[in-house]
Amino acid sequence: MNRSEVWKINLTALGVSQFIYRAGSRSLIPFLPLFIQDLGKTNFESTALWSGWIFAAPFIVSFFTTPLWGSFGDRFGRKLMTLLAVFGFAASQMLMGISANLLMLFIFSSLQEALGGFYPAAVSLTAANTPEEKSSYALGMIQFANSAGNVTGPVIGGILAAVFGYREVFYLVGISSALAGIIVLIFVREEKFEPETKSFYSITNNIKYLLDKKVLLSCGLFLLIYSLSVSLLRPTFSLFIQSLHFEGSLSATTGILLGIYGAFSALSSALFGKFSERKNLRTFFILTILMASASSFLIMYASSILSLSVLLAVSGFSLGLILPLIYTILTRNIDRERKSGIFGIGSSFSTVGSLSGSILSGIVVSNMGAAFPFAVSAFLFLFVVPISILGLKETSH
Repeated sequence: MNRSEVWKINLTALGVSQFIYRAGSRSLIPFLPLFIQDLGKTNFESTALWSGWIFAAPFIVSFFTTPLWGSFGDRFGRKLMTLLAVFGFAASQMLMGISANLLMLFIFSSLQEALGGFYPAAVSLTAANTPEEKSSYALGMIQFANSAGNVTGPVIGGILAAVFGYREVFYLVGISSALAGIIVLIFVREEKFEPETKSFYSITNNIKYLLDKKVLLSCGLFLLIYSLSVSLLRPTFSLFIQSLHFEGSLSATTGILLGIYGAFSALSSALFGKFSERKNLRTFFILTILMASASSFLIMYASSILSLSVLLAVSGFSLGLILPLIYTILTRNIDRERKSGIFGIGSSFSTVGSLSGSILSGIVVSNMGAAFPFAVSAFLFLFVVPISILGLKETSH
């Protein structure tokens, strides 16, 4: 089998696996705060706080473990790290399903990314095994699979929770995630991987490498702000829908709205390859950030399902472009042998953002109302603009 066929098979397998994994993980969002409310018999304020902490739990652990797994990927193989990430996540879902109280749910939730995150692992594996001229396309397809999972996951999760109950969804997510791992195990080939022994770069060395390059440091800050902005919204989104007093099943309505958001995110990811080839990356990135900021701010004033759906569509379209833009800039500015290590550090920036955003979400909602996180998210995206102007001068083509 020639190299052109190998990278295409790898991309297909990783794309399918990423879709299954992401659909499973996102299926929890519509009902997890409701499950917390039911399990702990909590009021609105306590539910918001517990939701923030339980959504934050996996990021507390992964902040310390992801850079380690990224460096190990450079030394022992990126496929191995991808498998550890997805099977570890599958096990945590089964444990969350048997939680008897909120403390157990918090502990089991913290294990979700203890062996690394599947998305950064899949991105690293894809970047290292794809021809340089095809990297933008391949990373766009991985993000498309990720976004497509965002479409179907919340819809399916919300409906399944309404029909069968909350715990059953955890078990189904665990099984489907294990299936994603089996696909990677069977079909993905890490071609000509040579362990980095003599030239193995330590975490400290990779951090110094990142700090010495303004473009890479800027991308790290982008990942932090992006993750902070998005994670502000996820833990309490169903509580925001609850506060609008829409009729019908709360979990199903939340799932469908998140599905609309994910659908437009998937659409923009699918179109990303063409955008990145024809546009100035820095200018395009800034315009995308401004669109994300404006749509997030306007969502807090939505007064109907229709207006909320339109604004979520615009927000999803812009956010679906941001991650592949960031990873494309990273890929163009990292030495090939450092990709997993730098992506691992980049994931730590994401982890800090996700951890902070999840906790902040609960605090903001419990004190200021369910709509206010959208205003905070809009402001954070605006903060990216001056960083882009100053930090991406080297990537102006």
